[in-house]
Amino acid sequence: MKQAPLKFTRRTALGLLAAAGFNQPSFAKGVKNKNFIFVLLRGGMDGLSAVIPKDKELSSLRKTLTFERPKNLALNSEFELHPAFTSLKAFFDQGNASFIHACSTTYRERSHFDAQDFLETLGNNQVHDGWLNRTLKSFGGNGLALARSVPLALLGEADVANWSPPIFDEVTPDLLDRISTLFENDIELTQSLERARTNAIQDMPVNRRDSRRFNLHYEIALEAIGRIMSAKDGPGIAMAALNGWDTHVNQAVQLERKFKRLDDGFLALKTQLGPKWDQTCIVVCSEFGRTAAINGTRGTDHGTGGLVMLLGGAVAGGKVHGDWPGLKKKNLYQGRDLFPANDVTAVLKGVLRDHLGIDRNTLDRTIFPGSARALDGLIQS
Repeated sequence: MKQAPLKFTRRTALGLLAAAGFNQPSFAKGVKNKNFIFVLLRGGMDGLSAVIPKDKELSSLRKTLTFERPKNLALNSEFELHPAFTSLKAFFDQGNASFIHACSTTYRERSHFDAQDFLETLGNNQVHDGWLNRTLKSFGGNGLALARSVPLALLGEADVANWSPPIFDEVTPDLLDRISTLFENDIELTQSLERARTNAIQDMPVNRRDSRRFNLHYEIALEAIGRIMSAKDGPGIAMAALNGWDTHVNQAVQLERKFKRLDDGFLALKTQLGPKWDQTCIVVCSEFGRTAAINGTRGTDHGTGGLVMLLGGAVAGGKVHGDWPGLKKKNLYQGRDLFPANDVTAVLKGVLRDHLGIDRNTLDRTIFPGSARALDGLIQS
């Protein structure tokens, strides 16, 4: 039987909020007429493929990962967008999107899980709750997570509810490796996992329907945020965690599809927010970037410097902010990664200060203890 597409109405959005305990929401407290959304791309999204530097070293480092670049996706004299990001390019041209390249936390290892935990807490060793929950706590409001379970960034004393579309996440080769290690003595299961790993490496999902459902996850999740936030009593702060960005193999093919779905999701989010788009800032980032050079399986490996995207009508858009270290061998971090010239925490501090009006003392002592100073000029004055 063909499954009917998911549809959301204002009544549905309010029903979800009520079911999640939002009968008397206090989102507006401290953030009146301001919306903030954090989108975490889990897996290490390759920023060099999303916002492409016009750097002569890139073609020699990436070889078969390079492609013809339409002139109409140029951002400025130094950077251009991947061709799949047509809606994002329109946002940029309208002054509703900007980028910070070569960006990272102070974490310098290459574990997905440790890096994600670090990004979601952004505190010292004594801080174990999430920075976005600490932000909510400073307002006394509630938050919304578009995920099966509340992400670490939203864990803490402030009230948070979560909702997730009924779609299974894509099974990555990394997850299959971990399961294989756990059940290496089970011959039948090991053989099944090996077939699944082969499909993943060849970028061949089990069937077309499952592939479509995997790809739609980004669009459905981001559209749902827009619909729920646009409700009369909708939340002012939300987070989505989108998996599937660990592209060790066949990266160009994978990212062509994933970028298109992410771009569709951005457009759906803007459409559903309606007038609230003008008072919204969306921060999109990953736990780290990827290696500057291609690996042996037409992909890239875990790196350091990554990309932060800023979207929304509140953004000082049409710009690429921050420092660019370049891709010369001498400028690469440990000879392999894009150098982390800019600080993710500085970006977040600048956004929370200038968009949500959080004072410097709260940012420095409570939300991001011991961090760098805020980056200026990210939000419209």
